[in-house]
Amino acid sequence: MKDVFQYIREQIKYLPLIVRMSKYNTKNNYQNFMLGRIWQYANPIIMATFYYVVFGFIFKRSLGATSVPYLSWMLVGMSIWGITNGTILQSLSSIIGQLNLSNTFRFPVSISPSITFVGNIIESLVILLVAAMVGVYNGYKPSIYWVQMIYYFFAIIVFTVSYSLLNATLTTIFRDYSQIVRSVSRIGMFISGVMMNLQSDFIPVFIRKLVLLNPFYYLIEGMRDSLFSQEWFYNKLPATLFFWTLTLFILLLGTHLFYKYQESFRDFL
Repeated sequence: MKDVFQYIREQIKYLPLIVRMSKYNTKNNYQNFMLGRIWQYANPIIMATFYYVVFGFIFKRSLGATSVPYLSWMLVGMSIWGITNGTILQSLSSIIGQLNLSNTFRFPVSISPSITFVGNIIESLVILLVAAMVGVYNGYKPSIYWVQMIYYFFAIIVFTVSYSLLNATLTTIFRDYSQIVRSVSRIGMFISGVMMNLQSDFIPVFIRKLVLLNPFYYLIEGMRDSLFSQEWFYNKLPATLFFWTLTLFILLLGTHLFYKYQESFRDFL
């Protein structure tokens, strides 16, 4: 637990730097485009529109019926998948990329995944806001359930940053590991309930039970429950306990490996 507390202290101490570096990276990514940072807001909307046309109209019959309008239901999934999986993939080489910079400006390289996470927040919130607006238009007005979005956003932060740190550490030690993560993530969208209702009757029972162990599915469905007034998180106690047990294990393993090999990272470059 000592490594975990040290990691948390570093994230809190360097939070202002995390935000500044995230803003700099975002600005740097769009500075060569005529529309600049407008693309930061336009890209998720364009992507959401494409997926809605393809999966909402062409393949809608095979996606499984939901009581919530498909567009807003799908947008919530895309929002959470984007900030979690997007951060995890972008953070794979974050330690390698920030290693020299961290020595020059004297900041811990452990904040690298957090910088990536903060940089993805705006795109995710844009999609989530559109989902909420579409939901309100269809009669799903704000309710007391919206309060638990705070809980799920906290869960998103802890899981995503912990898993990103673990993956970034393992990628630094063993470069081929990043290709394994990228390969698995290609099917992750389809087994996390982003665009398909995985609790539909046409899906085998054992698969429906198995996906409940998927942390991405837990976060996506939890945010849907919050926005569309369906269920409190404490009513899904087994899934909640499993999620936090898995997240704590990932955090413990990630911080342990990071601080164990921190002084040897340059030897793996």
